[in-house]
Amino acid sequence: MFNSESWSKLSERAYGYKTEKFSHNGFDIFYSHVKNDIGEYLIAPSFGDFISINAENFEALERFSESNNHMAIKIKVCSETRPDLHNYKVVESGFIHQVEYNSHQDWRNDIIKCKFRNQIVQPEKKGICVEILSDKESLRKFYHMHVLLRINKFNEIPQPWQYFECIYDKYFAQNKGFVIHAYDPEGNLIAGILFIVDGGIVYYKFSASYLEALQYRPNNLLMDRLIQYCDEKGIKKLNLGFTGSSEAYQGLRKYKLHAGASEYPRYMLKTPLYSKLNTEIIAEINKQVAELIKTNPSLDDVDQFSSQYYKYFI
Repeated sequence: MFNSESWSKLSERAYGYKTEKFSHNGFDIFYSHVKNDIGEYLIAPSFGDFISINAENFEALERFSESNNHMAIKIKVCSETRPDLHNYKVVESGFIHQVEYNSHQDWRNDIIKCKFRNQIVQPEKKGICVEILSDKESLRKFYHMHVLLRINKFNEIPQPWQYFECIYDKYFAQNKGFVIHAYDPEGNLIAGILFIVDGGIVYYKFSASYLEALQYRPNNLLMDRLIQYCDEKGIKKLNLGFTGSSEAYQGLRKYKLHAGASEYPRYMLKTPLYSKLNTEIIAEINKQVAELIKTNPSLDDVDQFSSQYYKYFI
């Protein structure tokens, strides 16, 4: 999904970064041509987790850098084989997790860990309800949760609402994007997942929850209902996206593995010119983010700030 024109166009529409394509022996690389205060550089995929690639297509990566040898380049790839490339510095950069199953029942009975299964049943007994939606107002409610979680738990800014509007236009309006929401017994929204259907795979792209509602432990139930939805649609793969390898990610990594995911290495590829970019700007923006959070900003304040600065985190 991420290595596609549709995904790359999100960054073009939201931030003005031009989408371009490079092809070699039938393998395409969709990338963003970025020009900002950091410099001029090429990013693939833009605001995406990875490009899936086999060893037989590593040559395309080399030819891409050679055809743009005057440019700084950064590419995130997922490959079972570590790329051995001359034109890039290759660094291990976390994991991509994906769940594969024959059926929802097969996943629930034979793939997940016992503790994970028990934590599906618990919120069911507490009266937690789940609903899959694709209207813009539901996306907006999800985004509200997403903003508060990013600010209050992670001390980070989110993508601005304009980016999610682009996701809505490109995927939700085409019946390929959805949110799955969990509600407490009083009908209050407490957690959700934004997912996209593409090429026979469901991509779990964003999750959000209200911290005060985690007593209900809704996340395992949401995962269960999402896989049930996939099975009903004949989809047998759920991609859970990127997970870092640092200690801070160990809880998330464990959660995905207990959900039955297989783990694949991700690699960050950078050409030598990438180190010449003015990345000090990122450090300065992070300082401004910290100052913003101290002010207990409104949603509008956060959105205005993100609209101005999130583009630098591509």
